[in-house]
Order: sequence, then C-alpha cells, then structure tokens
Amino acid sequence: MNMESYNAVYCLGNLFMTFVIYKYMHIFYSDCRVNFKLERLAYFGYFVVITLTYIFLKIPLINLTVNLITLFLTALLYEGKTSKALLSTTIIYFSLMMIETLVAFLTSILELNLLIPFKYKSGFGIVALNILSFSYVLLVQGFKNVKTKYPLPNVYWLSLITVPYGTIIMLLTIFTNNCSSRTILFICMASAFAINIVTFYLYDKISDLLVAQMNRRIIEEQNRYYENQVEMMESALKNMRMLRHDFKNKLSPLCELAKSGKINELTERLSELTDMCQITKEYAVSGNSTIDSIINFKLQQAEKKNIQIKADILVPEDLSVETFDMAVILGNLLDNALEAVAQTGDRWIHIRIKYTKGRLIIVINNSFNGLVKKTEDHYMTRKKDEKNHGLGLKSVQKAIQKYDGAMQISHDEKGFQVKVLMYMNLNNWGG
Repeated sequence: MNMESYNAVYCLGNLFMTFVIYKYMHIFYSDCRVNFKLERLAYFGYFVVITLTYIFLKIPLINLTVNLITLFLTALLYEGKTSKALLSTTIIYFSLMMIETLVAFLTSILELNLLIPFKYKSGFGIVALNILSFSYVLLVQGFKNVKTKYPLPNVYWLSLITVPYGTIIMLLTIFTNNCSSRTILFICMASAFAINIVTFYLYDKISDLLVAQMNRRIIEEQNRYYENQVEMMESALKNMRMLRHDFKNKLSPLCELAKSGKINELTERLSELTDMCQITKEYAVSGNSTIDSIINFKLQQAEKKNIQIKADILVPEDLSVETFDMAVILGNLLDNALEAVAQTGDRWIHIRIKYTKGRLIIVINNSFNGLVKKTEDHYMTRKKDEKNHGLGLKSVQKAIQKYDGAMQISHDEKGFQVKVLMYMNLNNWGG
C-alpha cells in the first residue's frame, strides 16, 4: 500500500479510534464538566492533534507523549480528582497500545525504536486494530465500579498506575535489545496485555470495596446519630414526666389559697406555674410533624447560643418522605450549620423548605468563618479524625438518591449554603 492510501486509511481508522476512546472514557466517568457540544469538540481536537502528529512526525516517542498529554487533558473534562484522570489515562492508553502492538507484530515485521519513524504500512492491520479495540472496550464495559467518585488511597493508586508503565518499559527493553524470538516476543506481549486487563479488574474491585466500606461507615454513623437522638428524646420524656408531677403538686393548693383570699400568695404560685409552662420556642409550625419536630428539636438550644433563626416552611402535612430519610437529611444539614455558626461572632441560620410542582426544595444558609477544606468537588471535614467524621454530607447524598435528588453546595466569605432537591410525584402524597 502506498503512503497516500495508507494515510487515508489511517485517518479514517483514527477517527473511529477516537470514538472508541470516547466510549472507553465513559467507563470511568459519568459526569462531564462541560456541555455536550464542548465535549464532542474536545474529542475532535484530540483526533486532529494525534493524526497530524503521526502523519508528519511518525516518531514513536513523540506520538506516545502527545497521546498521553491529550488523553489526560480530555480526562480532565470529567468530574473527578486529578489522580483519577492520570490513572484512567494510563489504563486507556496502554491497554489500547498493547492491542496495537500485538496487531502490528502479527501483520508486519516489527522493529521498534522510539526515536526512528514508523515503517508500518498495513491497511489490514489498521482495520483489525479498530475492530479489536472496540471489542475490547465493549468487553470491559462490565466494570461499573470504576465510575465511583470516592478517591483511591494513595497506596492503591500508586500500585495500579505502576503496573501499566512497568509492562511497557519491560516490552520496550525486550524489543530494543532484539534478543528474543518472535514466539517469545508474542508471549511477552500477550502476557503484558493480560496484566493490564487484570489491573483494570483490580481497579474495579478496589473501587467496589471502597464504596462498600464507605457505605458501612455511613450506616454506622447514622446508627450512632439515631442512638444519640433516642437518648436525648428519652431524657426529654423523663423531664416531661417530672414536670407533670411537679405541676400536679403545685396545682393542689391553689383552690385553698383562692378560697382563703390569699391573693398575693396565689399570684406568686401562678407565676411559678407560668414559668414551668414556658415551652421551648417553636421555629417550625408547618403542620408536617416530621419536619417540624426535627427542626424544633435540633434548634431548641439556638436561642441560648445567640443564634438568629429564620424559618420559612411550606409543605403539606402528609408529605410521604420516610422519617428516617428526612431525619438524615435535615438532621445532618442542621448539625453542620450549628457547628459552623458556633465558630463565628455573627450567628444566623436561615431555613427554607418548600414543596412545588412535584419537587421538595430544602435550602439552608448559615454564617461561617470562611474556612473550608475541599478536594476537587468534595467538601471534607475540618476535624482531625477524618475517618470517623465528615460523613454527614455523604449520608445526605445517599438519602436523597432515593428520590432522584441532587445537592448543591456554595459559599462565600461569610455565608454557606446547601440546596437539596428531591422529586416527588403526586402519588407520594398521603391523605
């Protein structure tokens, strides 16, 4: 095949390979930072850059470097940590590179030198490469856990990323020394390809274990949360019983005081009863017992701590959200807000909850000191014990997923805001 025909076949094959890489990238990521058109434009730019680099240079080392850089930049289009972008780039490029090397080895005499231009001109090899690469991507689409947004611990990340680079270095050493027969070379390449597949499998399993571990920690945190709530409620019930007992004892002598005309003493006793009946301020009076009780219970000490509370709640009485879920969502968000305002001089919390057009919207604004700890798109706890804290927002996220919900967090120097949106059909209403 002459060079012009080969370049035409290569361009068409490279266009299809760009689609393969798009499909491969979406195995790792579900959310893109840019819109649909910009994403497609980025992949077209990737196709143009690597195609021109190959046609005009054909030097393996330059092509490898350009491919890795452009793939990494493409991976940054998606939601995730930079370390995940680097790991996904490595797995994508080197697994496809191993397929390309195997095809080139089987369809031509392969003399690999990173500084000498390619001499490969097999049109059949390009077609075979695209078919095999697409088949491989379809095969590994079953690995679903690699999409998780939970970051890998550094030791796992380093272990996984070392394997592909190690296998490539090994193969380059074997090829450049020309010390092995074609059979041995084929076995080495096939083994390296298998190792890269196993690496992908391990990445998927490690991600699965991390998600399961995080879910267990969230459940444990929720259990501790509810144990604490039960203890507090039992204490409140005990105090109520004591109040009723004292109230009965103080009511008994009032009639005698009234009959005997002891007005001053009667007034004094009535004043004591008034103080006893002074109930905690109610911030939520929407009529929805679940939402009202959670808010009033959480904020019962707010006035004593000089926290200004503003609550605007408009929800139906019989809104059928599971009590457990609402307690997780409101409880954790209010706990975070109370913890944040405690570290400021200007203390305020504004709560807005509204149901409209099939949507339950919760917005909590609070003052804070302007200090946050954040990695990529995740807000982290500022407590020293990170392992056993910082699960509140993850618990909220897990709860709202049952209602196809979403959570948005924003802040400026003085205010912190959390918005929660949950979708509910009319069937979710009771009564």
